[in-house]
Amino acid sequence: MARPLKVGVFINLAERMMDGETPRWENIREMATVAEDVGFDSVWVPDHLLFKMEAGEPEGFWEAMSTLAAIAAVTSNVELGSAVNCASFRNPALYAKMADTIDEISGGRFVVGLGAGYHDPEYEAFDSRPITATAGSRRPSRSSGRSCARARSTSRARITRRANASCGRAGRARTARGSFSGRSGRRCSG
Repeated sequence: MARPLKVGVFINLAERMMDGETPRWENIREMATVAEDVGFDSVWVPDHLLFKMEAGEPEGFWEAMSTLAAIAAVTSNVELGSAVNCASFRNPALYAKMADTIDEISGGRFVVGLGAGYHDPEYEAFDSRPITATAGSRRPSRSSGRSCARARSTSRARITRRANASCGRAGRARTARGSFSGRSGRRCSG
């Protein structure tokens, strides 16, 4: 049996992207609730720290995960996701907790989307590095940064999907769908 086609809407969180103005929370909330009211299946937001075209000035963005949590609180039916979350912006354990929290707030409507990142001006501005493939390895690794308390990331650091992991939610534990944990020789998340 074929799945029905789903159609989503993308809400841009960048500066000056709304007729030259920066969208404020009231604009984002209205776009998300109207999208739900008219029947869109999902709402998507970008995950950038900033974006800079070659000849232009850098444009800032509202933070994607915080925005998705807020959208989750004011909608009830649309699926929510980021197109896509950059894996090198957040510690994997922190990302897992953020995703789990949004999934809880939304009643299970959060869709995880992870990418490696690509926009060099973001990494330069925030003095970080993208995830890169190490020579002779298919696994991604971080070239700098920390992946757990005092655990230095190495070519062995990886993001591991844990399909039936207990996420240790406050108040009650439940089995999470698609929870992630960071690994660098020891378990990093509860």
